[in-house]
Amino acid sequence: MTRNSVMEGIVAGRLSLGLSLRIGRGLEAVAAAKAAGFDWLFLDLEHGPQSFDQFSQMALGALAMGIAPFVRVGGHEPFHANRALTNGALGVFFPHVDTAEEAAACAAAARFGPDGIRGVPAIFPHVGYAKPPLAEAAPRLNALTTVIAMIESGRAVANADAIAATPGIDILFIGASDLTVERGKPGAYTDPEIRAAFDAVAAACARHGKVAGFGGVADAALTAELLAGGYRFMLAGNDFDLLVAGAKARIGALRG
Repeated sequence: MTRNSVMEGIVAGRLSLGLSLRIGRGLEAVAAAKAAGFDWLFLDLEHGPQSFDQFSQMALGALAMGIAPFVRVGGHEPFHANRALTNGALGVFFPHVDTAEEAAACAAAARFGPDGIRGVPAIFPHVGYAKPPLAEAAPRLNALTTVIAMIESGRAVANADAIAATPGIDILFIGASDLTVERGKPGAYTDPEIRAAFDAVAAACARHGKVAGFGGVADAALTAELLAGGYRFMLAGNDFDLLVAGAKARIGALRG
């Protein structure tokens, strides 16, 4: 059985850092992320360019390499999560979760009954394609799966306490870029309203024993404040930005 080292590390008090793969579309990108020290991958089926086959090959490779493959699906419909989990994902980001009712539906979509409504597949890559008894496999896979509700609107922030209280939700994740745009303050990550939203979500997670996460914040001072304030799950960047930044630094050094 695959281990969920991300959740194990968070429970142990460690910061969990993820990398979004956009230009990486093969196993070399997965291996590079692992070698760099990232804990998990953000594979994006909402906005990303990868085909589903590319996603699945990368997710299956990540399982074998010991780096957790998490996927952002395109919606809340059960088939999105079901197909992604069947083909290698270890955790699911559900975008734009605004209410506890939506959170409950997302949690149910990602887990087998009686905890949810996930359909039973013919194969289980998370157990090395073995065929354990279903009565054994279903609860173990339910426990292994991480469900992440993305908080991306003022309504979601207002309902953060109810979303955090929802059984089956493991992480509340602020999509900072979407939140600032929705609030009419694009990119204003340190704006008092946005800053208060971060605090509200962290407090809701603390009250209900859930994990607080975020992505989209490049400001070093704000990042430090958020990590000090209880955030333990962070999307630390994407491969495109890191490649360009590293290349610019290299070119600048050589030309200088």
